[in-house]
Amino acid sequence: MLERIKDYFLTTDGALPRLVFCLLIFAVFYIVSRLVRFKIMPWLMEVTSKREKKGFYILAKGFSKPAPVAVWSLGIFFACVLLPLPLDIATVFASFMSKVLRVTMICLLAWGLIGSSDLGPVLFHDMRGKLDLEMDNTAANFLNKLLKGTILVFAVLMLLQELGFPVGSLITSLGVVGLTLSLAAKDYANNFFGGAVVIFEKPFSIGDWIACADGEGEVEDITFRSTRIRQMNDSVLVIPNSTLVGNALTNYSKINRRLTKFTLGITYNVSRQQLESLLTDIRAMLAQREDVFEDTVKVQLTGFGASSIDILLQYYVKVSALADYLKIQEEINLDLMDLVAKNGCSFAFPSTSVYIEKK
Repeated sequence: MLERIKDYFLTTDGALPRLVFCLLIFAVFYIVSRLVRFKIMPWLMEVTSKREKKGFYILAKGFSKPAPVAVWSLGIFFACVLLPLPLDIATVFASFMSKVLRVTMICLLAWGLIGSSDLGPVLFHDMRGKLDLEMDNTAANFLNKLLKGTILVFAVLMLLQELGFPVGSLITSLGVVGLTLSLAAKDYANNFFGGAVVIFEKPFSIGDWIACADGEGEVEDITFRSTRIRQMNDSVLVIPNSTLVGNALTNYSKINRRLTKFTLGITYNVSRQQLESLLTDIRAMLAQREDVFEDTVKVQLTGFGASSIDILLQYYVKVSALADYLKIQEEINLDLMDLVAKNGCSFAFPSTSVYIEKK
C-alpha cells in the first residue's frame, strides 16, 4: 500500500501542491485553535463573568479547553481527507477519519459538558423561587455529581454506538441483568435514596458538626452511597446514608445558643455576708456580658454538700461554634476565680475531717 501511495504521489500532476495545501489547512486551523485557547475563550469568559446570570460563563469556562482541541481536530480531519491518495484508499481513509472525528467530537462534547456541570445547580437555583425549592452547597454538589454521571453514561453509549456495538441490545440485556441484580443492589439503592433524603431534607450539610451512634465529626462529603465525616482524631469515618437516615443523630451546627450548667463549690469557712456578696457579684458579672442571654442567668445556692456549699450556675451563651463557646467559657471561669478571691471565699475540694477524742 505504501508503494502504491508513493507511486501515485510521484506520477500524479498536482500532488505536491495538494500536499502543501493540506499542510496549510492544518496550520491555519492550528493557529485558529491557539487564538481560541488564549484569546477568544478568555475574552468570552471575562465578558460573561460580568453578567448577573452565570450560565453563559459556566458554559464558556467548561468549553474553554475542549473548544481549541475541536478546532485543530477539524484541521487534522480536513487535511487528511484532502491528501493526494489513490481513489480507493482515499475513500477508505476518509471513512476512517470521519469515524475518528465523530468519536473525538463526542469525547470533547462530554468533556465540555462535564466541565459545565455547575450549570445544573445554577439553573436549579434560579428556579427554586418558582418551584418553592431550596438549594444549598450540599444539594448543589449532589446535583453536580448526578449530572456528571448522566453525561458520562450517555457519552459512553454514544461511543459504543459509533464504534458499531449494538447499543439497543446491550441496553435490553442490561435491563435483564439489572432486574436479576436488583435484590443484590438493595443496600446500594437504600443508601442512594438515603443520600437523596439527606440532600433535600437537609438534616445536615457539608461543614456541619454531627454526632451519631457510629461517631462524631465534621461532614466532609456526601455521595450517592455514603457520608464522610472527619473525626476529632483526624480519621475519616464513612457511614452509609441509610444508616444515618434510619437512626438518630445530633447536628451541633444547628445550635443557636449553648447551655452552660455546673455547680460551684465553696468551702464552709465563709459567712453568710460573704456568700450573699459572691452571689450578687456573679449575677452582675453574667448579666453585663453581651455574649450571655441575661434572662437565662440562674445563680442560686442549692445545697450543702459533703465538702462544700453548692452554688448552681446556669446560663445560655449567644454562640453556636464550639471554639467560640470555649473561649467565652474560659473568660467567665477566670472572672469567677477573681470574684471568689475578692469576696474572701475559697473553692472547695473533697476532703475528710478526722476528730480524735481525748479521754
